[in-house]
Amino acid sequence: MEDFVRVVQPFGGSDGLYAAVFDGHGGEDVSRRGSDRLHEILAALWESEPAVDALTSAFKAFDGEVADEKGGSVATVSVLQGEWLSVANVGDCHALVVSESAQEIVTQGHRLTNQEEYDRVVAAGAKIRAPYMCLPGGRGLMTTRSFGDAAFKQIGNIAEPAIATRAMGPGDHWLILGSDGVWDFLAAEDVAAIVRPASSATVAADQLLDAVLPVSDDNVSVVIIRLG
Repeated sequence: MEDFVRVVQPFGGSDGLYAAVFDGHGGEDVSRRGSDRLHEILAALWESEPAVDALTSAFKAFDGEVADEKGGSVATVSVLQGEWLSVANVGDCHALVVSESAQEIVTQGHRLTNQEEYDRVVAAGAKIRAPYMCLPGGRGLMTTRSFGDAAFKQIGNIAEPAIATRAMGPGDHWLILGSDGVWDFLAAEDVAAIVRPASSATVAADQLLDAVLPVSDDNVSVVIIRLG
């Protein structure tokens, strides 16, 4: 199990909430350190920089801290403050906003199935043996963006996050963060249907885990936040 999660409240002010999911590979060192450190780095930037700049700088700074690690980690980080949601991700952990009648994934997938990512790493010299981007010697990595993974920086692996910001409305009821052990086996609409009628975030998380664990062959970690 190389997944770690972190929830911090208050964050960046009395009404702020930070939540993150980290999914490690090649060991747990980078994902564990991410859960311990990234919120501290981001908190030092949050009140002095716009959200997009603070998240970008925090991801870059943490990636520098783990620059010598052979293993790595993908991550999705969210900050809720007032009516605003900011989400940043590298890799294939995702965040889903569930409203009364719709759902929206607000993260970007960083695998070779994303054509822009495919083109970028090929241009950097990656050899492709789908679903892996590979070093000249043959070692492969499924995600095109992550923390750490020092050897793969030479073929285009980066830790620059995709960032989304949006205003949350009264119809938005749930925010769900999960590792790829969720999203590789359940569609967003299925996750929404499981969570939408739940009476609490704890019940929602239990019901989602009950649904995904029998069909998933990967580590599964979720953070579910009830918005209203």
